Amino acid sequence: MSAQARSSRAQRAQVVIRRRAGTLTRAIQVALQRGGWLAAAREGAHLAGELISRPAHRWYEQRLERTWTLDTRTDTGVPHATPLASFDDAVGYSPIPIHHFRRLLRRLPLDTPQDYTFVDLGCGKGRTLVLAARHGFRHVIGVELDTRLSDIARTNAAAAPTADTDVTVHNLDAATYDWPATPTVIFLFNPFGADTLNAVVTNVVKSLDAAPRQVVIAYFNPVHDEVLETYPTLRRTAHARHWTIYESVI
Repeated sequence: MSAQARSSRAQRAQVVIRRRAGTLTRAIQVALQRGGWLAAAREGAHLAGELISRPAHRWYEQRLERTWTLDTRTDTGVPHATPLASFDDAVGYSPIPIHHFRRLLRRLPLDTPQDYTFVDLGCGKGRTLVLAARHGFRHVIGVELDTRLSDIARTNAAAAPTADTDVTVHNLDAATYDWPATPTVIFLFNPFGADTLNAVVTNVVKSLDAAPRQVVIAYFNPVHDEVLETYPTLRRTAHARHWTIYESVI
């Protein structure tokens, strides 16, 4: 292995370690505030169990990527954001663990995914787009600010096509996305800060006023869920350790 490759791997490992340490710290702090030391200890034990099982999950993800000829792993390239963002609060790409995403899909409050449009804001390399298409969504849309990542997402979607599913990737600012007037599942993996999220939800509410329908927001790693809590048009209907689900009030 060349020195450059070793350096790149070390940098990637440092990024992952920092993110995981931050996630672990936040989770334990929240548990401590809500339930005291016992809850914090339980949360720490659960997260330790997840760390232990991570190599098996990683092996499974790598096998799927080889089978489907995908590249959705953590990105270390230089960001290339062609569209101008409304706010400077984008969060770097990190792929959602497949087992977490599939568990979240099963908890969505809908019986027929084919009747909904699935939209991932900040789709990165498109891992969720491929999985959502295979889950049964008829229309799958990715929105990504980074031009290079959106190109990779299109390549990944084309490499793992699903019958009767249309997958589209838009390279634009999520705050300016024009929402389809159809029942929609919106997925967020903490892709941006509170300012962009507020602009996104404002646009969603406006679209609901123009075309009342069911909209489900699945927010994984909901760092800024207080933003959604301020909108009476949305209500929280489910939550777990890693995610929160909101539904439109029709």
